[in-house]
Amino acid sequence: MRNVLRFVDFQTGLLCFISLLCLAQSAECGVIYVDNRAGNNALNGISPKIVSGKNGPVKTIKRALEYARPGDKIILINNEIPYHESFTLSGKRFSRLGQEMFTILGNGATISGAIPIPQNGWRPLKDGLWRVTPFRKGYFNLYLDGKTLPEYRPEAEGEVKLTEIPPGSWAVHRGAIYYRELKNQLPPREAFSLAGMSVGLSLIDVEGVQISDVTFENFRVDGINVHDRCKNIILENVTSTGNGRCGLAVNGTSQVEVIDSSLTHNRLEDLLITEQGVANLKQTKLGKKATLSP
Repeated sequence: MRNVLRFVDFQTGLLCFISLLCLAQSAECGVIYVDNRAGNNALNGISPKIVSGKNGPVKTIKRALEYARPGDKIILINNEIPYHESFTLSGKRFSRLGQEMFTILGNGATISGAIPIPQNGWRPLKDGLWRVTPFRKGYFNLYLDGKTLPEYRPEAEGEVKLTEIPPGSWAVHRGAIYYRELKNQLPPREAFSLAGMSVGLSLIDVEGVQISDVTFENFRVDGINVHDRCKNIILENVTSTGNGRCGLAVNGTSQVEVIDSSLTHNRLEDLLITEQGVANLKQTKLGKKATLSP
């Protein structure tokens, strides 16, 4: 009987220890605030506004990720000013802790990969045609005031004829972008931009991540790329648009659930699934049919 009681006491103690451990892990999960207008990367991120000392929001998402631990929540302050940065979530540090998902809550904010075209970046040609040569090749996109401009592509395969580019449209020709101006338009004096930064959000080898209420736009390759070995990934109320290759790429053995989201107006693909990737769409808008690639 004594041995049985000792075993019961040991078992009860073990259960209490596990419960306390779980509570301790839950308590470790924190909230980090990011404000790209009023924030400062010298602050600790624990408050949405600057309070005292080092208490206040950080300025960039990358700084928030330096502070982040498993199960944390990063909250973006939406100032109607895009966050011009790209970032990666990789490994257990950016995964769930117990029941707590690693979360990025955008509050409607936009994360943009666009870079302005300087005035001296344009080269005038004949008949209202202008040329700009991106530093990086492979994928392209051109925007005016942050909005994607129409791309001219000939119906027949072959090289673009520059004389056929309509006013207000652009085309890719031999590694450069050619744009034909509208009437009374002077491109160097307007807010043109290119898809500059490569990928908005990259995920690799993470589990239990939720991204909510945010837009990824105007990246050179993908808005969101889920590389490999990612499980229990939830994208909710996410928009990915105006990117040079695709809105969302799901690769390797990754599994993603996309809820109440929009993947539209990306240059080549809105949703690209490769290898054994899985994308479960719920009430999500696609501009083009999903592409499956081996």
